[in-house]
Amino acid sequence: MAKLVHTQSGKVIGEYPLVKGSISIGRSKDSDIRLEDITVSGCHAVVEVVTSEYMDNCNDVYLIDQHSTNGTIINGRHVKRHLMKHGEMAVIGQNEFSLIDEESLSFERTMVFIPENKQG
Repeated sequence: MAKLVHTQSGKVIGEYPLVKGSISIGRSKDSDIRLEDITVSGCHAVVEVVTSEYMDNCNDVYLIDQHSTNGTIINGRHVKRHLMKHGEMAVIGQNEFSLIDEESLSFERTMVFIPENKQG
């Protein structure tokens, strides 16, 4: 099962299992993941977990910025909507959120099969 790992200054703050649905991230008391950080908007971002359109029995994880003041950064770029991959890190204010999805790693490895050359 995929999870979102919250870190700050290299210290793990929390881990959140990702199941279908959405998780809100922000400074608001109504946020699912509440951040005590003045650089974070009240409703800063949403993580959406949806059934993958392309892979059976798999989910896709989208990080969607909610028009936040300071933005959401992934791979050094401000993003509005991003399909996250295993190991990617989102930066929200002074907080980092890494996607850990070890199940998806099995799809990244492809075995090369070379049939024996039979001569007759």
